[in-house]
Amino acid sequence: ISVFGSARTKEGTPEYAAAYELGKCLYRDGFAVVTGASCGIMQAANQGVADQIAQSLAEIGKAPTIEAARRTKVYQKFLKKYSVGLKISLPFEANNNPFVGVYATFHYFMVRKFFFGTLSSGFIACEGGWGTRDELFEMLTLVQTGKAPLMPILYVSADPEHLLRDIHFTAEKGYIHREDVRLLEVVPTAREAAAKVKQFYKRIDRIVQMRHGFIRIYLKEPLEPSLTDEVMKTCESLIEELGPYGIYPKRVDFTNFPHRSYGFMRQVIDIINR
Repeated sequence: ISVFGSARTKEGTPEYAAAYELGKCLYRDGFAVVTGASCGIMQAANQGVADQIAQSLAEIGKAPTIEAARRTKVYQKFLKKYSVGLKISLPFEANNNPFVGVYATFHYFMVRKFFFGTLSSGFIACEGGWGTRDELFEMLTLVQTGKAPLMPILYVSADPEHLLRDIHFTAEKGYIHREDVRLLEVVPTAREAAAKVKQFYKRIDRIVQMRHGFIRIYLKEPLEPSLTDEVMKTCESLIEELGPYGIYPKRVDFTNFPHRSYGFMRQVIDIINR
């Protein structure tokens, strides 16, 4: 899961604490965290992962204390797997934060964003500036246009009115489809953001866009008959927006999705996970 946010956020602030808690929650739920490897929000998220790894190792007896756990090989192994950094070469962000297990360095923002998009199964933006908004709206655009598969995209803010006004303005003006608003979930706390990601993948294994207009949703387990009926009712009520579909034991296929808005597809995802 990619976590974005300002590099200028200071330790000890509520925003830093929220990103730290987010990293811990995502690791506990089994997700790796990918950040820009710098300081601020990025460091907080990587630190949350690192501290939770050390704490977990101490709890299961792999080390006598949390600090001793940090010196073990298994800690380094888990850190490389679960705390990733995609660094941009900037003179004022020269060094990685110390909680990144493995990293790569990029010269161009556009190339780095491509790797964020291909590595991640979800995106969580915390408070930040133009860079954070650039990354957030880039990912929303990729999903909105079908260039990336549908995935959870969240914004964490205790005071999100600044962003909500912008989103609702664009929808009211018709610059985006009203259903596109569903592609972004705005939540006040890190715990809620992590819970939303976990909920998205409760039954969904992965979503694959096999070719233009063909979307396949792979499920972790077969749907119960009652849930299958509910999904069918939703698809039938949205048939103009979703196009032809097929429901099978462990997958749902849309063979000719007309691409009016992936917000309609999100409705199906939410029902499957209910």
